[in-house]
Amino acid sequence: MSSVIHLDSQDDKGLRQKAFRKQFADNLNAALDRRGAIPAGYGRVTAVAELFGVSQNTAANWLRGEGVPELARLPEIAETLNTTVEQLVVGSRGTGAHAIDESYTVVDIHGGSEEEAHALYLLPEALRELGLPRGVTAMKVSADDMDPYLRPGDVVFYDPRVNRVHANGVYVLRIHGALMVRRIQRGTVEGLRLICDNERFGNETLTDAAMEASRIEVVGYVVGRLLVGR
Repeated sequence: MSSVIHLDSQDDKGLRQKAFRKQFADNLNAALDRRGAIPAGYGRVTAVAELFGVSQNTAANWLRGEGVPELARLPEIAETLNTTVEQLVVGSRGTGAHAIDESYTVVDIHGGSEEEAHALYLLPEALRELGLPRGVTAMKVSADDMDPYLRPGDVVFYDPRVNRVHANGVYVLRIHGALMVRRIQRGTVEGLRLICDNERFGNETLTDAAMEASRIEVVGYVVGRLLVGR
């Protein structure tokens, strides 16, 4: 089982880098095993060196977990081994953001179902420039119920650690099994207002108890958005 390295880990930076290199080596060897016709042991070092046009020392480092390829090489390696970049660098999908040898980050991005997740690769500087906290998850919007705040094709970034309404704002909710974005305002008398920015859709007012009874779950708090084509 491959390990997952979280950006908010308090472990020493060197230990995180070592863990990632070991994780990558495990994933690479597993992909080579699935491909077949590549021997184990020293013969594998020679085969990998020839397959990807690198020195035997570089190939040995990849296979032993003592080094990793440059980011630009990963799509080529994945295609050659009939796998994906995500499988090579992350292994089995986790949630949230993971450190990739301290060079870039992977953020899970999904649609209306969390099972449809893919990897979004960002430099740490990009997260900082966008003002996004570590550990965010992304969701691609397909509905127009929050137009003009969000339109189909836009992406929201949300903090999945927030699982209750702690302040007025925009949240990702799970309503009857589907993920939706709603603006929520807490009233002094009426409870919680679930607001659709698109006036064609109705709003709802629920108490905390009614939300729980209706099986409406808070999945996360929206901390940023990417407006596509605008």
